[in-house]
Amino acid sequence: KYIKYREIPATMTSVTSAAAMKLLDVRLKHAGSIVSSAIGEFTSSTAGLQEIVCIRAGGTIDLYRIVISQVGGGDKANVDNGDDDDDDDEVQTTLKLITRLETRSVLRSICSVRVSGGKRDVVVVGADGGCCSIIDFENGVAKVLHCPAFGKVGR
Repeated sequence: KYIKYREIPATMTSVTSAAAMKLLDVRLKHAGSIVSSAIGEFTSSTAGLQEIVCIRAGGTIDLYRIVISQVGGGDKANVDNGDDDDDDDEVQTTLKLITRLETRSVLRSICSVRVSGGKRDVVVVGADGGCCSIIDFENGVAKVLHCPAFGKVGR
């Protein structure tokens, strides 16, 4: 007895089936260790909004905004007594995540640069693969401005 195999149509090949397949690469948890960081004004042209950009061990670039808020915890009764103490007001500093960029590469160094005449800073990132990328975070969206290869590995 012979077993009959189902015939594959001639139009279906391994190339077309691989092209039709869509893969999704998502990390469930980002790396916790920070390799390097830089401070500057990356997303806004408003003066005084400081932001921190950091690179993590897994090749992730995170952009945080420094938010300073004043929490008032005093009673109104002290104001009527003539006490001018501002000890009741507490200043709270927090970091708010603006954007996260997955690069899928090993990042080594980062610094912030302000182009002459510009109102915002750009980020220069050095990678292990031989690229020095210039990234702009306009309105919280990362855009690669320049990515030349350098060194012996990048040639």
